[in-house]
Amino acid sequence: MKLEVLRYFLEVGQEGSIRKASERVNITPSALSRHIAMLEHMVGAELFERRSRGMTLTDEGLILKKYALRTVNNVDLVKSAIKEIRGMRSGVIKVAAIEIVASTLLFPAIREFRTQHPGVTFQVEVITRENDEALHYLFKDQVDIAMMYKLNPSSELEYVAEFETPFAVIASPQHALSSKTELSTADLVGIPIATLSNANATRKIMEKALASSGIELDYMLQVNSVEMAKEFAQTGLGVTVLPSIAARLECAKGLLVAIPLTEWSLRRVRVGLCTHRDHSLSKIATSFLDHLKQRCTAH
Repeated sequence: MKLEVLRYFLEVGQEGSIRKASERVNITPSALSRHIAMLEHMVGAELFERRSRGMTLTDEGLILKKYALRTVNNVDLVKSAIKEIRGMRSGVIKVAAIEIVASTLLFPAIREFRTQHPGVTFQVEVITRENDEALHYLFKDQVDIAMMYKLNPSSELEYVAEFETPFAVIASPQHALSSKTELSTADLVGIPIATLSNANATRKIMEKALASSGIELDYMLQVNSVEMAKEFAQTGLGVTVLPSIAARLECAKGLLVAIPLTEWSLRRVRVGLCTHRDHSLSKIATSFLDHLKQRCTAH
């Protein structure tokens, strides 16, 4: 069974369409369709249900997908290992990270790592919605490493490091609240606030804390980006509530201030650095994981 055919099969399963998959693998739809038909003949079962809205994997197709992913990933690991043996020190490291740590922890770690390993490239998925998005990438073996809120206990996850990311009120130095040494969520009643979208894990953590205290806040603006929420705070029109690490760079430059919140549940939020237990990392990915672990531990 040719490796290319397995890759074709996985693309069709991902896209749910011969036409869309053919565009990704750069062959004609008719040629791709023949490859899938030959693969079905080889395994002796239909791998897809053909429907008017697209193609979905059959039970037999799901079984093959599991092993095809392992095969393709293992081949990529072998290629990476061979390159390392030859001294090429190249390879691709795939990381999924929630937005609040991408610019403050992940990207600086990548920059440092690249100075020692210039042949290494990175593929980063910045998670702007729920933790489940990062879990999806990990469990599908689409990334090597994930950085996300430690909210989802699972025997499939291996946490190699974790650190606290206390929530804070992020405000302009000119805002009336900027002189406070700490605030409670009750202190924010009547204050215009920029909040993240409902699906965002950061928003959900905040809403859970508010629900437990029976407080309702005035959300003047809802955005789907941490950067946009910080820009709103810089205008002085209101504030935003984020883990303080998300505004660390702006606070260091004097563009924003971070006032700690007093609620215990918002002070003890943790971010974890984790991998999928059943996914073997290449040597170079393991080296980057160790580098990232040191950064997280020092945070």
